[in-house]
Amino acid sequence: MKRPLGASQASALSFSLRLCGSACGYVITLRTPHSLLRVALCHSNVFDVEGMWGLVTGMSRLFAWLVLLSLCPTLFGLSPRTWTSSDGKKIQATLLDAFGEEILIRRGDGVSFRLPLARLSQEDKRYVAEARALRLPVPSALQSVLIINTPDGGRGTGFLVQRFGEVHLMTNAHVVRGANKITVMRADGRPLATTDRMEMAKDGRDLVRFKMVPALGGVTRAEDFRLGEAVYALGNSGGLNVLTPLGGQVIGVGPSEIEVTTPFIPGNSGGPILNRRNEVLGVATYVAASKREWWARGTRFAQVRRVATRLDGVEWVPLSLQAFHDADLTVKNAVSKIEDIEKWKRIVQANVNNPDAKDAATKLIRISGRLENDLRLMSAAVRIPFLKEDAARVQAYNRKLKDELHALRRKMQQ
Repeated sequence: MKRPLGASQASALSFSLRLCGSACGYVITLRTPHSLLRVALCHSNVFDVEGMWGLVTGMSRLFAWLVLLSLCPTLFGLSPRTWTSSDGKKIQATLLDAFGEEILIRRGDGVSFRLPLARLSQEDKRYVAEARALRLPVPSALQSVLIINTPDGGRGTGFLVQRFGEVHLMTNAHVVRGANKITVMRADGRPLATTDRMEMAKDGRDLVRFKMVPALGGVTRAEDFRLGEAVYALGNSGGLNVLTPLGGQVIGVGPSEIEVTTPFIPGNSGGPILNRRNEVLGVATYVAASKREWWARGTRFAQVRRVATRLDGVEWVPLSLQAFHDADLTVKNAVSKIEDIEKWKRIVQANVNNPDAKDAATKLIRISGRLENDLRLMSAAVRIPFLKEDAARVQAYNRKLKDELHALRRKMQQ
């Protein structure tokens, strides 16, 4: 049982942002296949000159920064481009991810494809290599891992991760489930603002992410997995708002999950599983109950198992936190009604020939009607990947319930 805890050369820019000795000292390095351009935005604090002249100087530098961003739309993130296969076939699409020897791209109509690197042209291979090499600031793990609290008392973890020149706050979907807002802070107590807009893993993985400003930087993703590799979880263990490292190793690898021995507990959900280079291998997600069958005795399967969700090969769909909250509320209300229905079903079935069974049957039918009303709102939940299975089970239950109520009426009329 699970227990949740562009086609132009400019699009192939290699980006780095580093401090240059002061609080506002940023240097941007733009690396194309043919040239290298370094732009010093603010060699020192933008207001490092006193008086009115300092204000004028600072504003002019800020204006230059904004102009640079407007002229380089692909500076942060990747844009659509034409991909050419080794046999000459072309497709216009955006690079979503690169993992192992494969890439994930998406056409303008939303259709995505997985392609082996071996099928790409040499130019496309260079593009992928440069996209993988995009680097923003890489803070320490302690600076990248975040504490997440929700209004209902939920406690979890998130972290800043960078990919292709973009930075996201990553966490588990179940960490923010049921919340219409979240509070995020660093280990030193500084708050970090997020918006209502987020993205959710399309394939149903327990993952959501919030886009953050690139200047924050973030840890990078590991490009491969090795059984036996030493790793550690860093997160809000026990929900005490304290980040604690928990060592272990990788002991299992699957298409969308990895198994680790790091002894994470509730509160760690949404936190990273990091290797010794502080690269992210996955997101601490759930603990599976131990097996009590005879064949598990004396093996590690008799103990609880800890699973992390992989980040590679994920296609993301946009969603608002409020929409996730509303759809989740619909599902929870329906599940609550199902529990009441089951209770009254047992009462009626045990006393079908009792005169009082008619009153119980009336209550059962009324609750069933309210469940039917909830199902009219269930279409929104079905479209949300993380809620899709729960919503589908409610719909299937309702279809079966109609047949059961029909049979129960006939039995009572006999």
